[in-house]
Amino acid sequence: MATLLADRLLPGVADWADELTEIRHDLHRHPEHGFNTERTCSIICQHLRDWGITDIDTDLVKGAVVAVVEGNRPGHTIGVRADMDCLPMNDHCGYEWTSQNEGYAHACGHDGHTTWLLGTARYLATHRDFPGKVVLVFQPAEEICGGARALVQAGLLEKYGIEEIYGGHTEPMLPKGTIGFKPGPLQAASDSVYITVKGKGTHGGRPHLGTDPIPVAAQIITALQTIVSRKVNPIDTAVLSICSVNAGRYEAMNVVPAECKMSGTIRTFLPATRDQIEETVKTMVPSIALANGCEVELKYVRECGSVINSPEQTEAAYKVTGELLGEDHAKIIDPFMSSEDFSEYLQKVPGCIIRVGIRDDQHTVSLHNPNFDFNDEVLPVAVSVVANMAIKRLESLANR
Repeated sequence: MATLLADRLLPGVADWADELTEIRHDLHRHPEHGFNTERTCSIICQHLRDWGITDIDTDLVKGAVVAVVEGNRPGHTIGVRADMDCLPMNDHCGYEWTSQNEGYAHACGHDGHTTWLLGTARYLATHRDFPGKVVLVFQPAEEICGGARALVQAGLLEKYGIEEIYGGHTEPMLPKGTIGFKPGPLQAASDSVYITVKGKGTHGGRPHLGTDPIPVAAQIITALQTIVSRKVNPIDTAVLSICSVNAGRYEAMNVVPAECKMSGTIRTFLPATRDQIEETVKTMVPSIALANGCEVELKYVRECGSVINSPEQTEAAYKVTGELLGEDHAKIIDPFMSSEDFSEYLQKVPGCIIRVGIRDDQHTVSLHNPNFDFNDEVLPVAVSVVANMAIKRLESLANR
């Protein structure tokens, strides 16, 4: 099979297509969750050493690998990050590289991200004609919004002197080989809410002898929907979704349960809107429960902030990618409401995260779907794009 966009890739990268695919398949077979990425880290470190990269740190944060590739002359320092953890769900992709770890799957493309950053490391290590340093950040625990925060708190940026940071993410909504860019807000902040409505259980035929939490939960759900539609400025964007409701047992059709549990997600872009929704939820939910004679437990968790790409860095990456692949393969895209803990880095230093298109006739499934699988054809393209972004940016900074 011909390599996708082979005539537009960095020299030699097309020749690595089969090897990159083998690495990706191995990672897909053995997904690891959260910070528990020991096997993945060992695979990464082995490949880095094979390619002559010895400045490797596995002690900064559990489950993370940080490596440094130096150019052949002094200059600035930038970071390039890939997330490498999986999702806690079953894998039904149906290929021979289907997950062997029951209940865990690379259904968000992080196996592809890890592989293309390894390919980037290999290219940089064998083409050191650039100024400065590239810090390669293999990050765990993105799916639980913990990895980036842990690395920032551990002093990653200060220890390595990272001045700017770049990343990439799989995008099944873009055609394979197309790279998406968005200066400014790209992805939403993510918060979680957990609600337990506590009533008094009773016989389903004698509801007056108890306090039914189910209609109270229904009132809460309906009321929460009015926050976005009636309290948030229509010019702004927000999403509040109650995604889980659990009460009683399906078989116990004549038993009023004592409690009803719900959970949901809140997505916002603006910090003020984020604050407004949290305050409103914390006021509304207990008030409705109290008015109906119920008690309530409410837990509101701020997961990660909104991804706001720095304009200068995003526009620079967009320009050099268009020059490499052709303007038809670099596209400005609209923002969306999924979240990314890459935001933790962008709160400290400028940078951007790009979206790497994988869509074709065989790859149409959305992220976080048990049938999802990364498109291996895109690996050499992603390696070329990310390595080229790093090199060109370091050259631009050095020439200022």
